[in-house]
Amino acid sequence: MEKLKNEIKDLYFKYHKESTYRHVYHVFQVARILGKQYHLDIEKLEIVALLHDISAIVSHDEMYFYSQQLYLDIDPSEEKYHFLLHQRISKYIAYNYFDIHDQDILDAIECHTTLKKDANEYDKVIFLSDKLAWDQSGIPPYYQGLKKAIAISLDEECYYFMQYQFDHHQILMPHTWLLEAYHQLQRRIQDEKNHC
Repeated sequence: MEKLKNEIKDLYFKYHKESTYRHVYHVFQVARILGKQYHLDIEKLEIVALLHDISAIVSHDEMYFYSQQLYLDIDPSEEKYHFLLHQRISKYIAYNYFDIHDQDILDAIECHTTLKKDANEYDKVIFLSDKLAWDQSGIPPYYQGLKKAIAISLDEECYYFMQYQFDHHQILMPHTWLLEAYHQLQRRIQDEKNHC
């Protein structure tokens, strides 16, 4: 594990992505707290966190080029905003460069920006940790709301963040995965309220 962590760090630093490395390490620190709360494998979360933005070593145009070469089904939002491909290219690098084959790890890397329908707890924890450990100065404006929602459930927290994005017009163009996850969570939460 230490060898893998050092190799990941070295790759970020080789491409002068020290600030990205600081962000991914911060994501792990947040994910570790959530992972303990939800009894997840902390080592898995660490690998996901460290690799989720590894595609920062290539440009957005290169991401698009590689996606075409890999015959990925490119979402209309990814077609317009190539940076959205970074989650999928990070998964590709994790699998092919770092020889990661654990499906929980690969899936969580692949949907850390958008989430996806039928997401598991690893997907949700990394999705949320990435938002709580944002890479800008100060505290995220949605931070307090997220902290309240987490006391209820991961579903509530994911849904709260997505709703916040829609309410504050923070989504340039919704990714299909995000819309599917949002509507699934919306139905699930409503069903739970109806059964209370």
